[in-house]
Amino acid sequence: MVRHASEVERARLHELERMVDSLREDSELANALLGLSGALSEVRSLEQTIDLAVRMVNELMGADRCFAATWIPGQQRFQVTGQVGFEGAQLDQLYELAELPDGLPLLRQALTQRAPLIIGDTVTQGHLTMNDAKLRTSRAYVGLPLIRWGEEFGGIGLLFQEPRNFTPKDEALARGIARQVGVALANARQFNLLQTLRMFGEKVGSKLSLKEVVTGIVDGARELLSGDAAWVYFLDSSSDSLVAANHLESPVPGLARIDLTNEIWVGLRQGKAVPITNIEDLIESPTGPMSAVIAPIPGSEGLLGGVLVLFDRSLTLGADDVEALSVLAAQSALAIENAQRFERQQRVARSLQDGLLTTEIPEMGSCTFGAVYEPAGGEAEIGGDFFDVFDLPDGRLAVVVGDVSGKGAEAAAQTAMAKYMLRAFATRNASPSSALFHLNNALLKSFPEDRFMTIMYAVMDPETNQFTIGSGGHPAPLVYRYASSAVEAIEVSGSILGAFEDQSYEQNVFELSEGDVFVAYTDGLVEARNGPKLYGRWRVERSLGHHASSYSVEDLARRIYDDARDFGTVTDDTIVFTLGCKVSPK
Repeated sequence: MVRHASEVERARLHELERMVDSLREDSELANALLGLSGALSEVRSLEQTIDLAVRMVNELMGADRCFAATWIPGQQRFQVTGQVGFEGAQLDQLYELAELPDGLPLLRQALTQRAPLIIGDTVTQGHLTMNDAKLRTSRAYVGLPLIRWGEEFGGIGLLFQEPRNFTPKDEALARGIARQVGVALANARQFNLLQTLRMFGEKVGSKLSLKEVVTGIVDGARELLSGDAAWVYFLDSSSDSLVAANHLESPVPGLARIDLTNEIWVGLRQGKAVPITNIEDLIESPTGPMSAVIAPIPGSEGLLGGVLVLFDRSLTLGADDVEALSVLAAQSALAIENAQRFERQQRVARSLQDGLLTTEIPEMGSCTFGAVYEPAGGEAEIGGDFFDVFDLPDGRLAVVVGDVSGKGAEAAAQTAMAKYMLRAFATRNASPSSALFHLNNALLKSFPEDRFMTIMYAVMDPETNQFTIGSGGHPAPLVYRYASSAVEAIEVSGSILGAFEDQSYEQNVFELSEGDVFVAYTDGLVEARNGPKLYGRWRVERSLGHHASSYSVEDLARRIYDDARDFGTVTDDTIVFTLGCKVSPK
């Protein structure tokens, strides 16, 4: 009887010890997972989260090597995104295997089963041959699936050089790690969405070309949701359909036009994003399961268009992803309307500038002229450079080269105003000193405070080739003398126009002889830049002296500009105007 009681007591004691050990293990497991959770919660970006997770999981599981890989559904392969313990040939092998469709079968199995895959001996349990196990130095393996918002994101693989007897505690730890890392990835995804949206807004908002804005929206939307393709649509004239932007690659057949009367898309009219998990039903000859989401682009007067992201797989997007695309579409609206407004202004400005640069040249006696206009290029707006040649009442000719500060439609309009004001003043009194005096005072009343004008205005007698010239802060024109091959500058003092009241303007007189060439230009020519060096007037003089005897007057203007462009970057709109007197045949 005593012996029986003693045995019962020992059994109870043994059970108590087992409970204590279990509680201790549970406590250690909870502490380990709590530490992992706390560390990962401090990490913001997806890349940082994966990097820290790989290092911590490797230590928690006591593995020899650990890697993380994201799953690329459209290509049916993994992409390695983080690793620890791999070096040299082992690291090369890991990347090579990840590139193959079946290169990481154990990790793929864990991801497909959505549960940790725990293998104590990869050889005896039939997962790897002995040669493969030696090649990969992996006798034990743990594969952790990473699921984010119900989607297969990727996995973490842990490799052990020797077989291992995994315990229930190891299995519980593996399941807990997979859950914790999945939560961290979801949080990191939200942070990445916010970061991507912030950078997208800054990037697309700086574009002025509608084509570049649309391209930026497509790239941003695809990056935001890790989609396989994206398109921007605009509302057509009937307001019943959305049509893909015409400069983009054609959407898959069936998506080039979206019929807004179709019940599938009705949410767009209500300002709601529309996710579709089986969009392959709308596509001609689909290659497999597809899904998509489209968010409306709101305009100031209603629906402007939409942004669609396509996925080459069936996918249910999380609410955060759908909301993020809606935010991107709203940001896009402002950028699109700004670009459309800018391009309308550009069309008006170009029309104005075409008028400024198109003039009916009167008869110039024995002289001919040439002119080159080159905009600065890129996204620069239309500038205020112009030239003009017109008849005066007394039979002489007016020759003008000017530059109004500023760019855009406003500058072009003010340039046109200045051009025709000068014509009016010159008709009343052709004298440069008088015409520039009155033009200056008129522009002072018409120009805004930050606007001004430089100008070269000359009056030419076509019978004698005598010039009377005045200047308002403009670069000094040059004259090439055929007889001596010398180049001289025609210096005339005078203030810029439109800035100071009642300015006086000097004038100078010179004549052109046979073979002589007169050259006027705007400051874009002399301000061409090569590093810290400016092209300068002396280089223009050298170019004129070198080419004047070899080129026609028309070709000379182009040659002078090309020399400046060959020197460096021409950063401002530029006009080169040449006027030459013919040489009489002997």
